[in-house]
Amino acid sequence: MIRFAFAMAAALVLSACTTTDPATGETIVITDVQSGAKAACRFLPTAETVADIIATDDPRLATASAIARAICAALNPQTPAGIMTLYKAAPTLNGVVLRGEFVSG
Repeated sequence: MIRFAFAMAAALVLSACTTTDPATGETIVITDVQSGAKAACRFLPTAETVADIIATDDPRLATASAIARAICAALNPQTPAGIMTLYKAAPTLNGVVLRGEFVSG
């Protein structure tokens, strides 16, 4: 129960985090990335995951929509036809494990 309370408190703190795109000066808000990914591929990444992705400082991921698209692309890798894997590694983006949950509608 204590771990759950700590996780919820951390998520609340991180959800208010923002960063600024150095090229445009626009602010990237974690909730914008989360809502973009949820709309694009029905995956809701954790606030910590989004913060970790932003911290990689990848210039290709300078906007909330770019990060959301990259998350969705990482979740849907192109597997060659006929190849089936018994164990799949957790999807990652720039070395960050994508934690979150798939949501309906």
